[in-house]
Amino acid sequence: MPDSKNQNGNAACDLRRMMRRAPHAVLATTARDHKQVTDGWPVTSMVVPAVHIDGSPILLISDLADHTRHLQSDPRLSLLFIDQLNDPAQNKRIDTDSARLTIFGRAVPDTAPDTRKRYLTAHPDAGQYADFADFGFYHVAVEAVYWVGGFGKQRRLNGNQFIAGGCLSLVAGHDDVVRHMNTDHADAIADIVGHFTDKNKNDGWKMIAIDCDGMDLERDSADSPRLRIEFPGTIKSPGDARDILVEMCEKARGQMA
Repeated sequence: MPDSKNQNGNAACDLRRMMRRAPHAVLATTARDHKQVTDGWPVTSMVVPAVHIDGSPILLISDLADHTRHLQSDPRLSLLFIDQLNDPAQNKRIDTDSARLTIFGRAVPDTAPDTRKRYLTAHPDAGQYADFADFGFYHVAVEAVYWVGGFGKQRRLNGNQFIAGGCLSLVAGHDDVVRHMNTDHADAIADIVGHFTDKNKNDGWKMIAIDCDGMDLERDSADSPRLRIEFPGTIKSPGDARDILVEMCEKARGQMA
């Protein structure tokens, strides 16, 4: 069953959600053969990560970039995420009290098809260059995280506390869950949208991705903004996904009755 414990403002699930909604991150690496500084200098750059089902970051980076050469020499990195939420009234993202999350980990080359698909689902425009010979996918093996939520608010977790372990069956069954929901339960998706968001349930919403913390939806219109719905608990398997979606649908329909 989904884990609904520790759903407070700085629990691991909420820190993963903060990372998922950030549009970009600052990557810190250790210089190697840099043209301007000697080896060992800290170097920062901007990247656009995606986040895998279990909460591990995914990078798509070019061998031509300084930071990739640095990581190939020393895979240790930090990623800094600034918390942002969507402001529907102004159609833009807004900072949320300067909350930030630092991920400490190691970059691991990753050629798994589900990693590639996960990244391109999150960033479809990257499909224009993802197959270039100099580009490659990396997942970040998280070793520690540090969250600051404002003055006097902080939390430190190790990687095992932050990453949702035991998600292999959800990774393997991801496409089947998405296909089943869109084919057989489009009405349930509509009811969940209608209850848990301020969007019109009749706009033809379909599921495009699911993970341990929530699901991503889009409308039939190609230029429509995507919609994120968080789950009330953490899931780790297709069975958990079914249970939590049934629970959410029943709640939505109970309110409609």
